[in-house]
This record gives sequence, structure tokens and C-alpha cells, in this order.
Amino acid sequence: MKNYFTLFFFSLLFSFSLTLNAQNYFDKTFDFGSIDHPQAIVTDASQNAYICGWFEDATYQNPRAFVIKTDDKGQEMWRVSLDVPSKFYALCVTHEGNVALAGSRNGNCFLISLDGQTGTELWKYEEQNSDDYWFGTVNEVMDNGTYNLYVIKTKDASHPIWYYLFNPSNGNYVKDDKNTQNPVFGRTYTSGLITPELVWSAGTYETSGLVVADNFGVGESPLWSFSAPHIAGVQKYSDGKGSVLISSSSPWQNTYFQILIMDVINGHVYGEYFDNNNNNSDVTGSGMLDNNKFLITGTIDNELALWFIDYDMTTLEDKIIATANPRTGIDVVGLPSTDIYLMGTEETGNADATDVFLMKLDQNGALSVPENNKDIALSVYPNPAANQLNIKSNGQSLRHAKAYIVNSMGQTVKTVVNLNRPIDLSNLTKGLYVVMVYDNNKLLSQQKFIKK
Repeated sequence: MKNYFTLFFFSLLFSFSLTLNAQNYFDKTFDFGSIDHPQAIVTDASQNAYICGWFEDATYQNPRAFVIKTDDKGQEMWRVSLDVPSKFYALCVTHEGNVALAGSRNGNCFLISLDGQTGTELWKYEEQNSDDYWFGTVNEVMDNGTYNLYVIKTKDASHPIWYYLFNPSNGNYVKDDKNTQNPVFGRTYTSGLITPELVWSAGTYETSGLVVADNFGVGESPLWSFSAPHIAGVQKYSDGKGSVLISSSSPWQNTYFQILIMDVINGHVYGEYFDNNNNNSDVTGSGMLDNNKFLITGTIDNELALWFIDYDMTTLEDKIIATANPRTGIDVVGLPSTDIYLMGTEETGNADATDVFLMKLDQNGALSVPENNKDIALSVYPNPAANQLNIKSNGQSLRHAKAYIVNSMGQTVKTVVNLNRPIDLSNLTKGLYVVMVYDNNKLLSQQKFIKK
């Protein structure tokens, strides 16, 4: 009976591994300048990814805005960068399949539309004197049956809440409106489409969070404010309900997450509070996985991390993702396929230099062997293993390779820099593990084994 169970268990693992490989999971990096600052990621109906931000030189000067498009296998399709001081803070895909990007250019508010297929410029809008404002968010909304781009204007100083509307097809200005009676101090940096007609734009102002929840009022926009050290994101929760994900970080106490849900019809608010239990963590962005769970990204102990909160807001799980170079998650998107796009920065090892990474993971945050690496055969034996594990290749040198052993909770429990010797497992507890082998920051293999 015991042998039958073992055979059945390994059959399941083998079947699962084949399924992962068939899904084109990947781990890619992209270089734009000395120091890259990706800000946001969105996807289209074909699961193509669009990432925007800016890059700087080695002295943190001369910012230049960029946007890149990849297909669902992580292959670059096109990229565009500006040749003057500029930054992109946000982007969206329009109903016509084009890409609208919001930010600054030459110190002024800037909005541009690119052809989604080619990256060719369609139109642009640039103010002449923005008084240190920039466009912080952009979303396409329906206004009385007409599509418009809804853009928030923001700055790092006391200012009114201020939004603009533009025609997404030609860039024509429609109108702008500002709330002069409720000035705020701080920036608006995240937004989400709650209904086709309603955008929530949010940011952190001193120690409070603020959501602008009315698109087309005339100055008296209702505001939803609350205690919030950091708003990781806003998104649709269900029909007629929006969610706000709040996080805190503190060196002297555990960090926490809080989810607030508001019914946009009656204004009813409810939510849940979760202890993070990781003092040394940093939270940046969040997303939603097909009304299944909340996705949160950042770092734990300076390692790339994901957190998962179930849709009913009852459980919190965290996962550390082993990578060859230090990475920080910036933004995360759930796909209709229930897979995940995770985007952020990667340290290159050259002073403060960073690149942009993009990973496609399964719904549990696992990464399979990329399609273009599946011809690299690595043997991991014995399996099950007692006190030692060996890794051998099919002739490819592993001289510069590293291995990371990850437990069933997604935690890296061992890092191995010399694969020419047996790996000592004597300090590991019994159970299921994954060994991930990287060479030159590329994933060569990911295999499961049992420590007995």
C-alpha cells in the first residue's frame, strides 16, 4: 500500500510539472538605463503586458520615460522611450486597443497615446506651465455613453483634487474639475476601475489615505478618508463594490494589512485586518485574481515576496520567491487564466543599477521552467533524499550556477553556490521541497524532491 501511494504521488507531481511547462511561464529581465524605475503594469485581452516607468543615469539624474510591450510568453514586442526629461507614472489600455500613458515631460503634465500594435505615437497632450504638477493616474471610463480618459493631476504639496477628461481617440481636451474646498497634501499614485463609469483614484496624504470616488461632480466630490500609512492598491471587489488594500511597515512592530470594502450604492463599508508577522517587509503594489484572492507584492527580509488574501478575507499567506539577484516587487496583475504577472526591479550587482523583471507565475506564485530552457536537462538525485542531494547537467557547465531550496511554504531554506559537490540536507526537516537552479540570472530548472 505504501509503494502504491508513493507511485501515485510522484505521478501527480510529474503530471503537474508537464502542465506548468505547457503554460509558458517565464522569468524575463529588461534593461533601459543605469537605474530603472518601473511603476505600473496592465494587460490586454490577449494577456500581452505593458509596463511603464522611467530610467535614470548612474547619478539618479536625467530621467527618461519608457514603456514596453511583451506577449504572453514574455517576448518583447516593442518599446518606446522619450529623449527629454520625463516620467510615466500610469497607463491603461483603451477600448480601441491603444495605450494611454500619464506622467510628466519637461516638468509639465503629459499624456500620450500609442498604437497598441506598433507603439507608434497617435497623439499627445502637454501643458505649458504645470507648476510642479504631473498626471499621476489614467483610466478609461464611460461618461454618458461616451468613452473618456480620466486623469488625476497631482503634486508633492498642498493642492486641490483635480481631474481632467480627454477623448481617447484624438486626445481632445473635454473638461477639468477641481475640488478647492478639500485641499490635500500628498500625491495620488494608484487607481482602479470600479464600474465602467466609476474610477477610484487614491493616495497617501501625510498619515491618511484618501479615495476620490466621484468622477463627474462639480467641485463637491465626495471623499473617503481613513488612516493609511500606505495604500497598496484599489480595485473592483464585486459588482457595485470597490476595495482598498492598506499596509503598514514599522521597524518596532509587526506590519499589517487591512482591506476595506465599500458598496458604491449605499456607502456601506466593511473589511478585515491581518497581522503580517514579518517585521522586515516592504509592501508596494497589489492586484486581484479573478474574484479569487487579493495579490500583494513587495519584499520580506529583502527577498521578493507575494502575499495572498482569500476573497472572503479569512486567511493571509505569504510566499518568498527565490531569485539569483535581489528583487523588489512593484506591481502584480491577476490574469483571466488564473495566472499572475509579477513586475518589479532587479539589482544587477553594479552599484545601484537596476533592471526591470517580469515573471509569469501560476495562481500560487510558482514558476515553471521556461519554454526556451526546457532542452537543458538537469538530474536531481536521489529522490527521495536522506542527507545529501546531487545536481548534474547534460553537459552544460554549472560552474557559475546557484541553487535555491524552497520549502512547501515558499520559503528559501538553503542557498547553494557550489553545485559540483553534494548538497547537505541534514538540517532540513522531512517534507516536500523544490530546488531551483539559476545560471547568469536565468532559471535553468525547477524540480521537486522529498526529504525523508
